[in-house]
Amino acid sequence: MDLITEIYFGWDPLTHTADCAAPVWDVAELRRAEGVRPRPANAVEHACLNQGCGHADSFGRVQLRLLCRDCGTVRIISGEQLTEVHTRTELTGWGQAPTQSGGVWLWPGRPAIPGGEPHEYLVTLQAAALTRDLLYGIVTAYRDATGTRRWIAGAAPDPDGAHQISALCWRHASNALDSVEEAAEWVVGTVGSLPRSMVVAV
Repeated sequence: MDLITEIYFGWDPLTHTADCAAPVWDVAELRRAEGVRPRPANAVEHACLNQGCGHADSFGRVQLRLLCRDCGTVRIISGEQLTEVHTRTELTGWGQAPTQSGGVWLWPGRPAIPGGEPHEYLVTLQAAALTRDLLYGIVTAYRDATGTRRWIAGAAPDPDGAHQISALCWRHASNALDSVEEAAEWVVGTVGSLPRSMVVAV
């Protein structure tokens, strides 16, 4: 199962030209073909005895081609032996709109089982595109000793924080909570009650 941080962070946008009025990819096409490795005329054919060897003279190639008609940008991305996954937003979490709860926005992660509720949520104060800079908290599920689904929350991301939830460290972590809504309210109450840094003019 992918961590929620891998679902939302670490992805680079495919940019258009700086003056593109409508930066949307109009056409996205995929091609699967057999590629041939170039070799010098006097080189011998590759003959590795390892059946799992991926260095043969030919290889499976996948190419993804994107087009923006507005700015004329074309992007071609290719690679060898790529793994392709065809899925839906409700199975990955990514691509779904965030929901509002307790005064914050909850960005869903992957569900624990297909058709189930998300296992984790990232928390922001606004519904704008999610970035690390906008991250406010996290809510994640677990099962207690009785098998009951419970929730814990982390607030105030901090690389030196004392509490690790998922792959991130937080300044504050809750005890067991009964619902996602209760966890969202805990995040707001905790971060909202923190003392603000004082700026002293000299």
